[in-house]
Amino acid sequence: MIDDATIDARLPVLSDGAIQQMFAEINTKGFCCIPNYINANDLKRMQVFVSRAVASSQNEYVVFRGSDAVSGTGMDELATSAEFTSIFSRLYTLAFGNTPPQVKFYQILRCLTGKGAARNSLIFHYDSYLITALIPVTIPGTGKRGDFLLFPNTRKVRAFYARNLLDKLLLDNRITQFMLRKRARSRNTSLVRVHMVPGSLYLFWGYRSIHTNEPCDPESVRATALFHFADPHSDSSLKAGLRHA
Repeated sequence: MIDDATIDARLPVLSDGAIQQMFAEINTKGFCCIPNYINANDLKRMQVFVSRAVASSQNEYVVFRGSDAVSGTGMDELATSAEFTSIFSRLYTLAFGNTPPQVKFYQILRCLTGKGAARNSLIFHYDSYLITALIPVTIPGTGKRGDFLLFPNTRKVRAFYARNLLDKLLLDNRITQFMLRKRARSRNTSLVRVHMVPGSLYLFWGYRSIHTNEPCDPESVRATALFHFADPHSDSSLKAGLRHA
């Protein structure tokens, strides 16, 4: 396994000025992108893992949660990289003006393919975490690519979990989902469509933005690594009660 220091040596070093520019782009464009963020050899390791995982799932949709599930791929090492985690802490400070919590991720690797590619696409949602990073690992070169779709910064951070829950209930119903899909097909001007490139790093306010992905062709593979940071309702007693209900 490659240690954290070696990973940091292969990642771009981002100055505070660069982070401020990224912050401004997220607020104005809805997202920011750092091209070629992942070293080609590290990206290849991730792609090999995805290929094997898809083959093991008989070419159907598969998802991995947590660093342990992707151990040895580079994605687990990235999650503990000082250079990578500093992006999140600095963005947090710029956004909220206070000391960020320790950077710990809710980490997911999604591999869209087969029949599950359509079933697990075009589901518009808010994330539970303030900052979301997305690293495309494998993106189809032809046909449906599974573009990232975003209605950016459509709500504020809610002071109470109950209000956040109401937002999600209003979003997660057939009528709202139908209307959002219709707007996506009409190329609505408020919709941001991102053609993702493997190895690039994309960041956005996942909690504040309605987002989803388009499907890819069933014979193709679209794999993305997601890093979620900072749950504003982590101390909510209502959230804890619902979780254990």
